[in-house]
Amino acid sequence: MTRFYKYILLIGFSMIFLSIIMFLLSVGMFAARGNYSQFMIKLSEISFVFWFPFLIIGILLTVLGIGIYLKKTSK
Repeated sequence: MTRFYKYILLIGFSMIFLSIIMFLLSVGMFAARGNYSQFMIKLSEISFVFWFPFLIIGILLTVLGIGIYLKKTSK
């Protein structure tokens, strides 16, 4: 429990990184032309819908992890 903030911080950074990848995939597939599998088309649609919530949750978890770290170190 003493390193709880590290896990929250790592999850937050991971979700921010994942949201950037999701956004780039969805924008790339939106602008692409050609024959793509149904899986890639559906994956890009889902990525476009969920990239922003992942970004917001990642930012909140990162701020929460930093806040917990600062609170523990100030004591």
